[in-house]
Amino acid sequence: MKNSRRLLLVAVALMFAAATILKAWANPTTVSIAPSEVGNLSTGQTFTVDVVIADVNNLYGWQIKVIFDPNVLNANRVSEGPFLMNVNDTAWPKPVIDNTVGYVLASALLMPPYPPVGVTGGGTLANITFSVKSGGSSALHFDETLTYLRSVVSGVIVPIESLVTHDGTYGSGGGGISGVPMELIAGVAVAVVIVVVAGVLFLRRRKA
Repeated sequence: MKNSRRLLLVAVALMFAAATILKAWANPTTVSIAPSEVGNLSTGQTFTVDVVIADVNNLYGWQIKVIFDPNVLNANRVSEGPFLMNVNDTAWPKPVIDNTVGYVLASALLMPPYPPVGVTGGGTLANITFSVKSGGSSALHFDETLTYLRSVVSGVIVPIESLVTHDGTYGSGGGGISGVPMELIAGVAVAVVIVVVAGVLFLRRRKA
């Protein structure tokens, strides 16, 4: 009987953990390439994608690194979007564009003295203009180690956690299922596995 109660408590705890995982994945802060897919263009043509943020709270600064195939695309310029500028003056260090390796690195932050509250909601962080170098396709992939958000709490810069990035593509490709991000699919899968394992263990204990 004691073992059954313990197993029931474990099962309930795992179910609560699964619910927590699903809640965290349901409404994360996202940084995305928009549009997420750009069709094939002729060599020499240009196109611009936006780096957009959604569901952020108290944002003071950000950095992005977007990787692309330098055999297919050439990054021409990166310009700051209005999301932070609409609230306060910003620092906009000169973006790094490397068309040999294939990446752009950009950042912006609110200028000190910091306003009492950062920026909340969603909008455009930056615009990236590419030109087509040759035929083919290329991912527009966020390097997650160098893509991050920052807030300010009591005058101290702190990271904003639970950031989910959504890559884009030029040419063919695209991730997810019916537009559902792969990160969300993975989170749901983990939660389902936890619940199933807990249920199987509980039933085995009851039969024993």
